[in-house]
Amino acid sequence: MSNSRKNYDPQAIEAARQQAWEQRGDFAAPKPEDGQERVYIKPSSPFTSGNLHMGHVRDYSIGDAYARFRRGRGDAVLFGFGFDAFGLPAELAAIERQEPPAEWVAECGERMLGQMRRLGFSFDYDRVFYSSDEGQYRWSQWLFLTLLEHDLIYRADATVDWCDTCQTTLASIQVEDGRCWRCHNEVRLIRRPTWFLRITPYLEENDRNTQQLAEGGMWDELSLATQRYILGRADGVEVDLMAGDGRALTAFTPHREHAGLAAFVLLSPRHPEVDAWVPDPAAREELERMRSGGWDRSARDARSVPLVDTGASIAGPNGEELPVVVSPIVDARFGPTAALGVPAVDTADRDLAERLDRVPVPEPVEDGGEAPAAAPVADAREATRYRANDFSISRQRSWGTPIPVILCEQCGPVPVPEADLPVVLPRDIKPTGEGNPLAERPDFVDVECPKCGGAAKRETDTLDCHFDALWLWVPAAVPPEGREEQMFTHPELQEWLPSERLVAGNDSGGFVFDQRVVTKALRDIGPFAFMAEGEPFAGCLFHEMVIADGRKMSKHLGNVVNPDELVSEHGADTVRLAVLYAAGPAKTLNWSDGAVRFAGRFLRSLWNYTHERAAALESLEHDAEAAADTEHMRDRLRKWCENGLSRITEDTAQLQMHKSIRDITRLFERIQDFEKRVIKRRGAVGRADAEAQLAALALLARTLVPFAPHVAEELLVAAGVEDTAEALEVWPESAEIPVSAQIAPAS
Repeated sequence: MSNSRKNYDPQAIEAARQQAWEQRGDFAAPKPEDGQERVYIKPSSPFTSGNLHMGHVRDYSIGDAYARFRRGRGDAVLFGFGFDAFGLPAELAAIERQEPPAEWVAECGERMLGQMRRLGFSFDYDRVFYSSDEGQYRWSQWLFLTLLEHDLIYRADATVDWCDTCQTTLASIQVEDGRCWRCHNEVRLIRRPTWFLRITPYLEENDRNTQQLAEGGMWDELSLATQRYILGRADGVEVDLMAGDGRALTAFTPHREHAGLAAFVLLSPRHPEVDAWVPDPAAREELERMRSGGWDRSARDARSVPLVDTGASIAGPNGEELPVVVSPIVDARFGPTAALGVPAVDTADRDLAERLDRVPVPEPVEDGGEAPAAAPVADAREATRYRANDFSISRQRSWGTPIPVILCEQCGPVPVPEADLPVVLPRDIKPTGEGNPLAERPDFVDVECPKCGGAAKRETDTLDCHFDALWLWVPAAVPPEGREEQMFTHPELQEWLPSERLVAGNDSGGFVFDQRVVTKALRDIGPFAFMAEGEPFAGCLFHEMVIADGRKMSKHLGNVVNPDELVSEHGADTVRLAVLYAAGPAKTLNWSDGAVRFAGRFLRSLWNYTHERAAALESLEHDAEAAADTEHMRDRLRKWCENGLSRITEDTAQLQMHKSIRDITRLFERIQDFEKRVIKRRGAVGRADAEAQLAALALLARTLVPFAPHVAEELLVAAGVEDTAEALEVWPESAEIPVSAQIAPAS
């Protein structure tokens, strides 16, 4: 190591290392060699809605540490991402600033990329993409048409919030206490045609695969829990019921042993046969009101949820007549099905029974009281229901992927021919919050029908950004030059997919669930036939959010932490180390200055200690007697290093970076303790001991590279390691600590 002592200057160190990385192209995805393990690490795709926040810093610090670790172990690593640039956040920000969303997105993207580089994140920046680019959303449109062709997308009526004043639909977050966020007038719910993604054909396979993913050990419990929750699996039995007029229903209940105690039958308002069970005009009017959402938005539990008594009855499992009622509580529990109401054992069903004149309410069972006797149904069949269901993918907003459909009065909805893709969104579109700007653009709307040649109109709804996200994990695996023609067929897809690891916030569960569905669909359709399991991610780590003062970070609360200010004051390595050290990924990170102070002290202490010991080595000469006397102590140091390296390697491989950093700090303490023990025994550190100690410090620096790469690499370069990615990023396989008291012969 150079004996010229340098002060620890994080800004200078980090700027120098980042310049070296960029000049060498250290993070470009390599072409994997034969036998080399391929590792595609997929971080979350940020919205272009301003700046990076501390949640992003946590997400990317975990992913970056893992990417650097896997590179160091000799794996071919692709660490790539793109911006989720369409959608409401960008549109609202553009409206506020009175500029086109395209300009706002470009500004945000450049600013966020600059932040990522300053934090030292090792993305392959050449593969960065924006979902709002024409070459990107062309493939969202291709996916729409492909799924439409295979009956996995369909059009149906749905309920949306509508502002009569602004003449536009509103997203739920734009409705504040029943009023429009912009004009503050009351909004109403209307029914209008909407496009849906059909996910029900793949729910059972997602369910089976979730168990297999759990057994594989590469999905953490938080990510698995979100998949199970979204799926909403309920196990029980189903029975066939028959009305006197011949109408039939199959009803489900999770209460196997008490199905015979059913007191009524609940139908989902989305049950395919519900209309046949509501002949009464008054009841039908109530059903339509329910379907249109015309109920109190707070009506969520069984005491207040919408409930319509159809007036019809059906023979129950034991022959008794059971009232048939309709309520969306069925959807919330079991999906769009029919269910037996068993108030004797089910609290929610009991609350519903109290609201139904035709249903007797059983006496409640007191605490410690005797439960109702079992009443199973002899011909009941084992059954499973899922709460997850098809969902809307279209929005009445202008900043989104244009839906590739033409609406013709003669032909109905007609898909745009694939050769005509992309349907281009006008880049100069400037939403104001009033009306739909696309509908007011004849150059966009007025077209010929591809089928009959007559005058027609383009669909002016756009795809929700959730639809774009269904395949946002794909583009990074395709080189930019191949995306125009081979986004779903490029040979490199088979090199990198499935992604070895997804790292994302725990609010990403819905995205991941639907990405899993679409991957299976594309496997069956053909493009992803090489992915037999239909799983886009072999491993998944979800992390909790970052808060401050025990509350979610918010400008309103004045507790927002600015990553740029932290990096300017403390340096990127300190910020990264603090974020990783402060809490395990499964725990909420309550940000405090304490973690920053710890990380800063540790890095400065390591820097100074290493340089001081290196400088002292120059004046030491070999003492054979002293070296022999402390040989056992050097061997103990070697064992400490071996044990520490083993723990750090294991924890990092499991993405438990907080444990890895604790292991590293403990190892540093051991290295310092070694010196104290030698001095206590001999009065001073001999050359053999100093060389062993510096070897241990070099080992420590190598293990620090994934977490604080700038300072770690600078320490290695100062120690004489060649300044190349191949030399600096090598993860140690063993602790090479010189123990023997013998001087190595001169070569």
